[in-house]
Amino acid sequence: MKNIILLICSVLILGCNSKKKKEENISISSEKSDLSNSPLFNTEIIEPTKLFDNIYYVGYGGVGTFVVNTTQGIILIDAMWTNDDAKNIIIPGMEKLGLNPKDIKYLLITHEHADHYGGANFIEKTYNSKILMSEVAWNGIHNPNATVLVDPFGNKSNDLSLPKSYQKVDNEEVVTLGETNIKVFLTPGHTKGAISLIINTTDNNIDHVVSIWGGTGLPNTLKENKNYLKSLNYFESYAIKNNVDAQISNHPFVNDLLKDMEMLRLRKPTEENPLILTTEQFKRNIDTTLRKSVIEKINDFQ
Repeated sequence: MKNIILLICSVLILGCNSKKKKEENISISSEKSDLSNSPLFNTEIIEPTKLFDNIYYVGYGGVGTFVVNTTQGIILIDAMWTNDDAKNIIIPGMEKLGLNPKDIKYLLITHEHADHYGGANFIEKTYNSKILMSEVAWNGIHNPNATVLVDPFGNKSNDLSLPKSYQKVDNEEVVTLGETNIKVFLTPGHTKGAISLIINTTDNNIDHVVSIWGGTGLPNTLKENKNYLKSLNYFESYAIKNNVDAQISNHPFVNDLLKDMEMLRLRKPTEENPLILTTEQFKRNIDTTLRKSVIEKINDFQ
């Protein structure tokens, strides 16, 4: 029988500007079953928040969904833990923001962990939305031998209703809807099928480029960590060349997004967006958190 374990998530705090740089590691084994105090299992509903002119966050304090609104419809990025989350958190959150769920054209899933694809079945079935993910991730969620994960509500990942079909996304493919382009990068490491994203957006009608690193938690083997570092180097290089000046995470406790969203909800039109970075700040954040941690773990193996 497969061992049923709780979701393993090593999380790195990726701060902006003078934000805290400490690393917060959540490493849970099957011998420790209480994740009630884990940030990942924080199911406090966050007030739906506008991050940029067309990018919004809905979800929990532990994990959520980005809603990208375009002139031709909506792209969701990730779908939280379960169909109930999709129905009772994502959809009401969108409606509170004045967005119509019937406009959801695509659901783009960053990787094959249940807290990111759990609500995909509901979104596909209810709105006839296309599910986009890497081929490796799609195969992963259908693998009968995959590790069974347990969510904050006691549901097992192998009991989830899965989407019926998907559209494969490849490396450096661009998902376009309306005026919005989302460039996809295959970045194996956190999981074998992880993808990272670069999105063009605006803030007060000024152009910006947002990055989403597809999974911060470090894997468990030397080979996987070397793949993680290779993916990180590749993604960072492309991001810098293409003037990325903001970074967000679908785990909002990772990069102080919870604090930034509080500021954004009170923000006046003339005030700066706390998510905006310089290129040097972006690079420094990558180097002093993600890269530093994975190199340390690689060295531990050697």
